[in-house]
Amino acid sequence: MKADSSAYSLTEHEWPALAAGTINLADAHARHSLSSASVRRISEVTQNLLADSGSDYFEAETWFREALTLHTGQHYPVRSSYLTYSASIALDVIAKYLRSVRGPIGMLTPTFDSVPALFGRSGLDLVPVPEDRILPNCDIGFLDSLELGALVVVAPNNPTGAVLTPDQAIALLEWSARHDVLLVLDASFRMFDPMLKLDLVEMANGIGADVTTVDDTGKTIPLHDTKVGVLTATRALARDLGSICTDVLLNVSELNIRMLAALLEDDGPHGEAARARAVAAANQKHLEQRFGLTLGPPDEQAFQRSVAWLHMGADRDAVVDACRARSVQVLPGDRFYWDRDRDDTDNPGSQWIRVPLLRDKDLFNRGLEALDSARRFVEAPRETV
Repeated sequence: MKADSSAYSLTEHEWPALAAGTINLADAHARHSLSSASVRRISEVTQNLLADSGSDYFEAETWFREALTLHTGQHYPVRSSYLTYSASIALDVIAKYLRSVRGPIGMLTPTFDSVPALFGRSGLDLVPVPEDRILPNCDIGFLDSLELGALVVVAPNNPTGAVLTPDQAIALLEWSARHDVLLVLDASFRMFDPMLKLDLVEMANGIGADVTTVDDTGKTIPLHDTKVGVLTATRALARDLGSICTDVLLNVSELNIRMLAALLEDDGPHGEAARARAVAAANQKHLEQRFGLTLGPPDEQAFQRSVAWLHMGADRDAVVDACRARSVQVLPGDRFYWDRDRDDTDNPGSQWIRVPLLRDKDLFNRGLEALDSARRFVEAPRETV
C-alpha cells in the first residue's frame, strides 16, 4: 500500500534528500561548496584546536559573536544572548518561556511547519496571521483585534522571501511596546537582506518592547549542517530565557564556533556570506530563464532570495512524484503552515513547490533539468489527447 506523502511533515520530506545519489532541492540550508581559501582556513582552525589541550572556550565564543555582528549589525552580549546548536533549539527555548505569557500566540503564515509545531507542542494556543497583514505593511488594527500575548515573525520569510523593512521593524517594535505583546523575530535568513542589518534588540530596549531574536548561520554558511543558532533577548527577558537555555545545554561545541567564526570574520566580497548571495543570485537567474519567471530585483544591494516558490498547478503532486522518480527531492507548498487547514483544497500552497537556491551550479542545473522533465512528463498525456 502506497504511503500518503501529503501526511508527511516538511522535515520528513527533507530527510530522503540526504541519501547518496539524490539531488537535494528540499531543505533551505546552505549546501554549496566552500571556497578553497575557506577550506584551508577551516583546516587550519581544526588542526590548531585539536593540537592545543589548553584552548580558551570563552575567547572562541567572543570571536564568534563579534564575527556574526559584522553581518547582522546586532550585538550579542554574553548576558542577553545564548548560543544553541540551531534555530530550532532557540525557538523551542522561546516556546517554553511563552508558556508563562497570557494570550494566544500569533504565528506568521506561511512558514515552515516545524516552527508552529515547536510552539504547539509546548501547549500554546496558536493564531495564524497571514503574511500580508504584517509584510510589507503592518495592519495594526488587525493585530490589535487578535489580543495576542506574543507574535512570531519570520523575516525574511521562508518560503516566500517577504522582507521586514527597517521602518516596518520599528512599527512592530512600537506596537509590541504599546500593547505589551512579546515579539519573536526569527531572522535566520537576514544575512541575505542588507536592510535588516540592524541591532533589533537594542532598538527594542530603547522603545521598551519585549523582544527575542533568532539568528542561524546554517542558512548562509555551507558547513554540512554544522551551524549555530543565537537567541538574543531584551533586558527584561534575558535572565529567564537564559535559565531555560542552561537547562537545555551546557555550551555549543568550541570546534563549531571556531570554524564558523573563521568563516564569518571576512565580511567582504570574497567572504562566505557574500559568496552565498552570489551563488543564490546566479541560480535564481538560471531558474528564471528556464521557467520564465521574475523572482526579485537585479539590484545587488537588495534582498537576495535563497529559495524560490514555483507554481506547478493542479498537477503539483504528480510533479513531486515524478521528481522523486528522477532522484530529485522538492518540498510541497501545502506542508507549510498556512492560515487555512493544510488539507483544505483551497490551501494557497497546494499548487506550489519550494526550491532552494544555495547549491553548486552543476547540481542545481541537473536538478532543474529533472524538475523540468518531470513537469513535461506529467503534462504530456494531456497534450497527446
